[in-house]
Amino acid sequence: MTILKDIGMNKYFFSFLAIIVLATSCSKKPITTITPIDQASALSPKGLIYALPKTSVEVKVDAQYTEVIPGPYAKFAHKYLGVSNVPLSKKSKWTITDVSVSSYHQADVTSLFVVEPTEEFNVDFLKIAQEGLIIPAANSNFSSIRRTAKPQPEANEVNFVDLSPSPYLATEQTTHYSRVVQDSTFVRVPVHRSVVVERSMEDKAKEAADFIFSLRKRRMELLAGDADFIAEGQAAEAVLKEISRLEEEYLTLFTGKVFKSSVTHWFDFSPSPKGEETSSILFRFSEARGILPSSDLSGSPILISVTELDRWGGTPALDQLNTEKDGLRTDVVYYRMPVPLQVKINDSKTEFFNQTFTFYQFGPLLRMPKQFINSL
Repeated sequence: MTILKDIGMNKYFFSFLAIIVLATSCSKKPITTITPIDQASALSPKGLIYALPKTSVEVKVDAQYTEVIPGPYAKFAHKYLGVSNVPLSKKSKWTITDVSVSSYHQADVTSLFVVEPTEEFNVDFLKIAQEGLIIPAANSNFSSIRRTAKPQPEANEVNFVDLSPSPYLATEQTTHYSRVVQDSTFVRVPVHRSVVVERSMEDKAKEAADFIFSLRKRRMELLAGDADFIAEGQAAEAVLKEISRLEEEYLTLFTGKVFKSSVTHWFDFSPSPKGEETSSILFRFSEARGILPSSDLSGSPILISVTELDRWGGTPALDQLNTEKDGLRTDVVYYRMPVPLQVKINDSKTEFFNQTFTFYQFGPLLRMPKQFINSL
């Protein structure tokens, strides 16, 4: 009888214990969880996804193409005009005139988090998104913003047509002697003939130089009031302008012509934390072909590098947060704090750009409690 009584009491005890456990499990409140997306098995209708930001830079490169075409009288410039160092052969060259960099933020697809909130998790994600701490998945910019550059200019073909104010052909009087019989005697009689000859380049260069000096003399007479006619107001301005135009046109016969054109290229670069310095080839450059893709080995490499100014590793609290995302947390939001990095663009000889920007992906992973978020 005692054994049966003990068995009955144990039966009631285990039944009562099961009821308490069931009641406790039913009364346990659900908790909010935030976990990396690769560890989330499903997303409920109340759940949402956000991404940690990362920083990229957009590089704008302006290049100029200069083409120099020598004048037909270039080798006589010093002799007849006193002008030295004029180009004697055709030349063309590309130069980088300006490099500017601007930063922008986009979602880091490798750092997505799933939030399963409860009714008590009253966090205004719009506020923390406006602060730049997180990026909503619906507002993510996953695409590159690289744009196509303008085509490179073609070489200019120039014909110098106004080489001199006088004709290119000239008539020369030549004298020949012939023997004529007069009174049974041969007599030398002069015979005059007109012969058309082509003037040499040096003769034409001298005439062009004389014309330039005559233009300058005429301009000085107009300014001094010694000209044959008096021009005033707009008439004087038009005459002086035309004299300057003619002078410039004839000077190019000796000094040559210079043509310049500019093109703009854009590149975007998003560094990944690998160490103290991250460097890569942004593009390549050739004085003969201009800005080239990084895969074109005919140009010299132009490097872009980012260097951490302050190291954020080695702190126990920060190291704990970086490994903490492997487990579930409640009532907290993970975010990144941007850190300063030095951005340099240079080749082996010239530094084109050097400035400090803040980058998110190099900063430590932090968390923010619900109470602080609601007070933003």
